[in-house]
Amino acid sequence: MTTTIPLSVTLHLHPSQSSHRKLTTLLQSGFLQAINGQISITDLLVSLPGFDLPYLEERVQTIFVNGLAEDDIYRQLADGDTLALSAAMPGLAGAIFRRGGQHASLRTKLKKNTSIPSKNTGYVTLKLFNMIARETGPELLRNGILIKGKNLSGFLERQKKDAKDLLQKIEVDGVKTTYPELLSLIADQDVLSLHSK
Repeated sequence: MTTTIPLSVTLHLHPSQSSHRKLTTLLQSGFLQAINGQISITDLLVSLPGFDLPYLEERVQTIFVNGLAEDDIYRQLADGDTLALSAAMPGLAGAIFRRGGQHASLRTKLKKNTSIPSKNTGYVTLKLFNMIARETGPELLRNGILIKGKNLSGFLERQKKDAKDLLQKIEVDGVKTTYPELLSLIADQDVLSLHSK
């Protein structure tokens, strides 16, 4: 089934210079990326700001697709899939899940979904962690992402004490909005178009 995305609100955030890094942690909860039929992990990522093939080969050390570690950067994705990316993680867990690592045989073997994916347009959920979020996040946010209202709401609730620094100016569809008004608004939104300055 193809995901339907209602776009009714465009939100512009103006974080302080010191808060950009904190704002990129929002990407851990995931954002939506439109796809047209099946697409490989590589083709999806290099179409995004901040990613190219050398960066993907050198920096992205851990990949999960629908919660399972993935070594093949050319694996096909379809509507409804979740792709999570991380730089190298420390310790034994990092060694086990590292793409192409020598300890990959220690992973729990779970049966992968073998159903035929939809050929229709749809959305992949992309989650970015640690250095990947910090390095690519600012440009992704400047270009704009689609994010579920509940993910943004949860993030802002957790950042409430730093809200004035994190969000120096908030605009919804070009109209200046207060922080309490923003929280009230996004509670009713399925998906938002989010941009940061």
